[in-house]
Amino acid sequence: MDRPPLPGDLPVTVVRYDNRGGAFQAADHLLTAGQLGASSSWAGTPGLSTADQRRDGFLRALRAHGVARAEELAPPGPYTRVSGHQRTREAPAAGPDLTAVFAGTDMVATGVPAALREAGLDVPGDISLIGFDDVPFAAGLSPALTTVRVPYEDLGRTAVRLALEREERLGGDEHVVLGTQLLIQQSAHTLS
Repeated sequence: MDRPPLPGDLPVTVVRYDNRGGAFQAADHLLTAGQLGASSSWAGTPGLSTADQRRDGFLRALRAHGVARAEELAPPGPYTRVSGHQRTREAPAAGPDLTAVFAGTDMVATGVPAALREAGLDVPGDISLIGFDDVPFAAGLSPALTTVRVPYEDLGRTAVRLALEREERLGGDEHVVLGTQLLIQQSAHTLS
């Protein structure tokens, strides 16, 4: 589940969700809502499929909106609260145009508001914030975190169903990609 297919011709079933599409949707929302300054992403550790896919979706959205320096706006870093805090503290060096942060995970997003408060900024008044995963602990953030909802229950159900039905099918590779959904809450500006 949620890993790319194995190399070679192994008869495997893969069930994953659309990291690229979710990240594209989040960045597109920020840019369409008038967050046309710098939108920055804390992009995760390079080489991890989830991080690479989310970074790719984020960059595709920036390029689609004609944002210059797209690569500079997606620095790598671990998916931790500490990383979100550190990256946000470093963000003013990126320039006064920073208007939004797309955190590669909700865990990273939890570190952003404290760093912004230290700089005299707030969410969403000065900086919009979007996370990714819609994990339960993020529900306690204030303001409520705008995030990309991952269909975890559907992911599990689909994997179990396909595993149980595998012998009824002829086998071979099967690759199912489930959609994600942008859950708009108070931490990001709404469409203008």
